[in-house]
Amino acid sequence: MEPLYPRKTSRRAASTGSWPRWSLTICYDAWFPEVTRHLAWQGADLVLNLVRTPTADRAQEVVLARANAIVNQVFMASLNAAAPDGVGRSLVVDPEGRVRAETGSGTEEVLTDVVDLAEARRVRAHGTAGLTRVWDPFEDGAPPLELPLYAGRIEPGRWRRGAGVGGEAARGVIE
Repeated sequence: MEPLYPRKTSRRAASTGSWPRWSLTICYDAWFPEVTRHLAWQGADLVLNLVRTPTADRAQEVVLARANAIVNQVFMASLNAAAPDGVGRSLVVDPEGRVRAETGSGTEEVLTDVVDLAEARRVRAHGTAGLTRVWDPFEDGAPPLELPLYAGRIEPGRWRRGAGVGGEAARGVIE
């Protein structure tokens, strides 16, 4: 199994052989879309976001879980602590943003769901709602997309290889 955190500043998707890939994020990572994007690009089919939110912004974290699932075409499990350490509202979201399972507010509950992680790869191949293919938006021969904010760019060929579109996941989406 690949390590989840091989270096202090990096995140990796992990897998066991030919099994689907998964990854782990903690708390505030969900607020930074680049974290989940990079894990999805590395091939994660499921991202587990572990949080301990006792505050009113749990409502926004629920929205972020759905948004991260949609824009990265991955399953998201946003798992919050129950009272008194958190406000509950854990949920599992599919790659198209549908909430599959959810707990109540504040009470101690066990969240369970049975998911087919290969669905993430199907959504990447055929698009969200059969339309939006975020991992294959470039036409053949398209020029790189410059990203001044990150002092880099997206190379269309490398972008496709990430998340299993057009081959094995490579390292690093942004040069």
